[in-house]
Amino acid sequence: MHTKTRNIFILGIMAGAAATLVACGGGGDDSPPPSQPSATVSGKAVDFYLSGSTVTFLDCESKTVATNASGDFTFPAGCTRSALRVTGGTDIGTKQPFVGVLQAQAQDYREGVIQVVSPLTTLAVQLGSAQAAPLATGLGLTGKDLATLDPMQDATALRAAVVVQQLVDHVAKTLSGLGTGGTLTPAETAAAASKAVASAVASAQGTADLTSSALVTNVVSSAVQNAQSGLPASLQSDIGAVAANVAALAAPVITSQVTSVSTALEAVDLSSSPAETLAALTESGSINVVTESAQSTTTTALVQAVTTDGLTDASNTAGLAELGDAVSTGNTAEIQQAAADLGSAVDAGAINSVANAVRLNNSLLLSNLTINGANYPITDTISATGGTLGAIQVAMTQNGDAFNGGPSQVRAGLSYTYGGNQVDVIIENVTLTFNGSQLVDAVVPANTAYSFRISGNVSAAASLTNSAADSLFSSANGGSLNLPFTVFLGKLRSAGALSQAQVDALTPKSVSTFPVTFATTTGVNGRDVKLGMLVNGGVEFAKTALVKTDAEMVTGDGLKTTVTLNP
Repeated sequence: MHTKTRNIFILGIMAGAAATLVACGGGGDDSPPPSQPSATVSGKAVDFYLSGSTVTFLDCESKTVATNASGDFTFPAGCTRSALRVTGGTDIGTKQPFVGVLQAQAQDYREGVIQVVSPLTTLAVQLGSAQAAPLATGLGLTGKDLATLDPMQDATALRAAVVVQQLVDHVAKTLSGLGTGGTLTPAETAAAASKAVASAVASAQGTADLTSSALVTNVVSSAVQNAQSGLPASLQSDIGAVAANVAALAAPVITSQVTSVSTALEAVDLSSSPAETLAALTESGSINVVTESAQSTTTTALVQAVTTDGLTDASNTAGLAELGDAVSTGNTAEIQQAAADLGSAVDAGAINSVANAVRLNNSLLLSNLTINGANYPITDTISATGGTLGAIQVAMTQNGDAFNGGPSQVRAGLSYTYGGNQVDVIIENVTLTFNGSQLVDAVVPANTAYSFRISGNVSAAASLTNSAADSLFSSANGGSLNLPFTVFLGKLRSAGALSQAQVDALTPKSVSTFPVTFATTTGVNGRDVKLGMLVNGGVEFAKTALVKTDAEMVTGDGLKTTVTLNP
């Protein structure tokens, strides 16, 4: 140590002497020395871009800077290489406070290259540089450099980054609830969750399915074990049972949230600028889905509703899985039944609070479908008769105020696949009228835009405007929204985009099986319309659904079912 210090001291004297010679004209060259400007290193913080976040330069005396409105930041003077940590600020997509922790490994400075801190680089930190390639492959980003990849400039990376962050956030929220009374910090919960997600992604065969219940269950279990040392002592003694029970309880809820976000970003189109991309995602309803996920703290409250004895008892795993499933669907009757079956393992008051929090109070309720005059409950598969299918009617009522005081209008999308063709229709405005809870009218006002896309054996795309109002109301079941396939196809025929023979080929006939998707949104950030479905006598969350044409996209609550049409 003394030798090293002495050498540094001598080198300092020599450097000082050399500088004195130059200043005095030593060396016979009277020209001034060339300027040596310091390098300026730029970075970007991205979930969607993070505004007002704190960037900590861990290898540069932990100096900090704040990001601007586009997530940009500059390294402090003299700092050109450092590991990075990003906390706080606001996500400019969801407009929600950013509560996670993003990290990036130290990178060698490269002129003109912006260093990115994102959910993807956070996973890379957990695994180290040796696992960069399998991690990128697991994210569907083979061959791409995660350290410089701006998700707002790459559609696949954007979907991966937002889905990863929502998965990490929900797992971290689960750990926060579990760690009450322990020593876990927010940074430690984020690290435990990120490490579990990173390991699952890197070990996947091909691209990891982040919406897989098996993967999410594995991630939650691993995260609990990663966080073991910060959990209350009462949970540490049998961490295997605790990890299995928490995974059984929380994974269904997390899987549901992550699946919704993944669906919402399934068909991202990058616009000419990130701001325009966000505007399009807001209009489509995709941002509403991500925002709702970001705001949810359901798993925090859910794990707190189970007693310590309940979490450490390995015999409770199946019952906790049933409780988690019930909470994930929002079916309050099933939540109460599952909790009752677990007895003293569940705190009755706490689980009542969870049930009330997920209850659909202000929503539209879809109760059944009418196909060729017959009624069918809403299920994943429906077997109907009638030979030819020209329309589906969806029975609808209003529970409370589904539109939060705003106009009862939705953007609606309908999609079905038949005969090797996919038909997508988006209607910019469907105005609904209710008498109390009952639907009494559904109208597409005059001068409303319709957007069509047909792909497959038949190819067509068009944007049309109706000159007169169109009725989408049916009196079936006391008030239904009518979705007339053949009427929509007739608009394309009248416009010259399809022949009558093509319309016939696109009209479902028996015997055939075809998927149908219906999606609605208000297209207003923070004012999404919620749908519930009547399932086995109980109200459950509708599924997140997406319909896309060449010109428009609708993402929101809806239904997905597969219809088998028989003679």
